[in-house]
Amino acid sequence: MFNEETDLSSSFGFKSKNQGFGYGISYGLNRNISLSTGFELEKKIGHSAKNNSVYISDNIDNFDQFLLNFSINQNKTNDILYPTDGYQNTLSVNYSPDNLSEDSYYKIILRNKFFYKFKNSTNFLFFNNNIGTAESFNGNLKTINAFSLGGLNFKGFDYRGIGPIDNSIYLGGNKFFTTSIGYGINFLFDDKDNINIKLFASVGSIWDSDYSNNTDFKLRSSVGTSFDILTAVGPISLSYAIPIEKNNEDKVKEFNFSIGTSF
Repeated sequence: MFNEETDLSSSFGFKSKNQGFGYGISYGLNRNISLSTGFELEKKIGHSAKNNSVYISDNIDNFDQFLLNFSINQNKTNDILYPTDGYQNTLSVNYSPDNLSEDSYYKIILRNKFFYKFKNSTNFLFFNNNIGTAESFNGNLKTINAFSLGGLNFKGFDYRGIGPIDNSIYLGGNKFFTTSIGYGINFLFDDKDNINIKLFASVGSIWDSDYSNNTDFKLRSSVGTSFDILTAVGPISLSYAIPIEKNNEDKVKEFNFSIGTSF
């Protein structure tokens, strides 16, 4: 059960209050494949609009929502927290049906990770791919439901720093993709170290916003390095990345900190 209020004025131009409850279950099909499914029933209240632009006003009202979630995950990596060999595939689907929701839409995301460990070495190559698509069933896909790019999902750029912006309001996009390739060194000094380093290059894009005339596919790219520190409570990550290809309106953020590994 949840009852939360969020100030989205600096990003989407309004404030939001969500009330409702949800339920989910997970099931291990075998040692490598797991399934999860669930639902959320909520009332979404958008208020305190920053201005009367359509991309803000479309979010201002009371919306009764029913959201179905489903995901399937295949994990054949050699480690849950810090894999260096194997692969992982994840398909996630969010579906808000038209006859049960006032803001009906779907969102599909496919993620793939591939690791190749060199023989007689702890060093490895890695590939990380993400692609997503989303659409509304009855009009424009609201900015709150659209994809965002930058920050943790595209290093070298600020959180929600990539994509169309109008009057400082982030519009996002209905489609996105990112691809990263990198080289990992499992231990920086010796086998007792808990600091791991990765060198990486990323490319990606976000496009097809229902609220922007500038919906063309435009590629972004960055290169950088990250340090994953394995602690007793889990990994934390520090990264530094420099954009190589960007648009004038994109926001740059070279340093990043996160809980979990960098990729």
